[in-house]
Amino acid sequence: MPDDDICPAYFFLVIILRSSYNATVRYPKEHKAETRKRIVSAAARLFRQRGYDGVGVDAVMNEAGLTAGGFYAHFPSKEALFAEAMVTALGGEKNLRASSRRAAADDPLRDLIFSYLSRTHRDQVADGCPLPALTTDVARASHSTREIYEQKFLSSLNNIEAVLPAGADRDMALAVIAQCVGGLMISRAVKDEELSNRILKACRAAAMKISTDD
Repeated sequence: MPDDDICPAYFFLVIILRSSYNATVRYPKEHKAETRKRIVSAAARLFRQRGYDGVGVDAVMNEAGLTAGGFYAHFPSKEALFAEAMVTALGGEKNLRASSRRAAADDPLRDLIFSYLSRTHRDQVADGCPLPALTTDVARASHSTREIYEQKFLSSLNNIEAVLPAGADRDMALAVIAQCVGGLMISRAVKDEELSNRILKACRAAAMKISTDD
């Protein structure tokens, strides 16, 4: 058969196959949104556990059960992912807030402080409050990322104020949150477990003292 007869048929077949392939990989918007959510959730855990510099795009996608090549279909950069992951992390249940259980307690502030500055929370780096884990990374991040962090920090500060004694000012809430977050950071940084436990105990006592000073 002459080449002139083969080539048009061949290219027509290629066009059909390509059209069929593209139809099979086209996903609905809901699928893309769900995939993005998986990426953000995985990044939030890894950034808390390893820090910004200790996490690469490949590691995030692997944690999410996805291939690395699909990352840039969702985010323009690693820092853009970091900013969104921070929003997710700072909105979690392990943050400085009075839960319904704490609100019903006889002393919700004490319950919050002792729960936050506990050995269990200290050891839950990947799933704990992101403030101790992300603060040093955010300090070196872009202006927009720091602005997001500040908004979430102020939200946590409001949660502290809500359980302080009547008449307490905002400075007291700032002192308590600094004691809690800073204490947890240092307790995780030291190698000796006994020393770490003493740090937690001392910071609990200091946070309680701050919150009861007139």
